[in-house]
Formats: sequence, C-alpha cells, structure tokens
Amino acid sequence: MIVAALDRVRVHGGDRPILCEVSLTLRQGDRVALVGANGAGKSTLVRVLLGLTLLVEGTVQCAAGVGYVPQAYAESLFPWFSVLRNVAMPLLVAGRKDAYDAAHALARRILPGIDPRRRAGHLSGGEKQATALARALASPGALVVADEPFSAISASNRDRLRRALRDELGDRALLLVSHDAEDVAELCERTVHLSAGRIFDGVPV
Repeated sequence: MIVAALDRVRVHGGDRPILCEVSLTLRQGDRVALVGANGAGKSTLVRVLLGLTLLVEGTVQCAAGVGYVPQAYAESLFPWFSVLRNVAMPLLVAGRKDAYDAAHALARRILPGIDPRRRAGHLSGGEKQATALARALASPGALVVADEPFSAISASNRDRLRRALRDELGDRALLLVSHDAEDVAELCERTVHLSAGRIFDGVPV
C-alpha cells in the first residue's frame, strides 16, 4: 500500500530550482533515509510531502495523520501545555478516547523520569525534541517523518530513542532525514540521496 508519493515535483526558491523533477514513493512498512548535503533541499522535500510548501509542478499524495518531527521541534510544541497533552494532541484531534492513556505510555518510554504534567516550555532542548518524537509516534497515520530527530539528544539517550522509534513504528513507514550514518544504519533499509535538486537511490555518480 502506498502511503505517500511525490511525482515529478518541482519547487523554486526565488529564481533557482530547489527540487527538480523529484519522484519518491513510500509504501507501508518502508524504512527510507533521505540524505544529502546541507542546503540540498531535504527539508523542502519533507515540507512538500506534508503540504506545507507549494510546488511549481508535479503531484503529491500523502495519507492523513502523518507523525512529524520537524527540525524546529521546540517551536512545534505548545509550551503552555503539559508534556502529556502535547504528546496526546494528534490523538485528541483524531477523536481517540484512549488519547491520554496512549500518550502516557509513550511518554513513559520516550521521556522516562520526566513528569508528564510538566509544561513543555520548561523542558530542556533534548527533552523538547524527545517530546516531539513521542507526539509523532502518537499520530494515527501510516507514516512518520523525522527531520534530524536526534540532533539535540545526548549520546547516552540516543541509542534508547532509536530503539523506541524502531519498536513503536509497527507497520508504519518511516522517512528519516539525517546526516548521522549510525541513525541511517540502525533505522533504515533504503537510502535515497538528494543532490542538485534530484533524487538518486544510493549515492549519485
């Protein structure tokens, strides 16, 4: 089952192309890493997939309820809400009666030792990023998109959170944007490389 797809997508930034005829298909259970140099357009591709950036040409298909860990993870949280309510938010929006129970279980695993009643605005950078990861995993859709999801996570917690992400995905697809080779090796089965606005399977020649 296809959960998301880009077909011949073009995006311009000012007078220069950012994405050129980009096509990418994600199916249920896929574990795909999107890699490339800084400024290659990886975050733009993610934003197009999520409907957050307009395209010049091409088509986009994406299932509803995508879990998303953005690079700007701190700004994506509601700082006046508790950790628990932030994590539960996608399930509350979906009308799930078990929203808080499911969020509490995720918070226990992703943020052990953190009081789920704490306001998100009072967390450290790493704790905020972990909260954003838990919220993404709480999302009810068939795809999780994680844009550098461990950039603020300490080395001592990184392995644990990678395992949690892998275990909690279930049969959902993962699109991981990362510069970290270990993250890619641990979490993904396929790598696509974005270079000069184009997608290549593996490394471009």
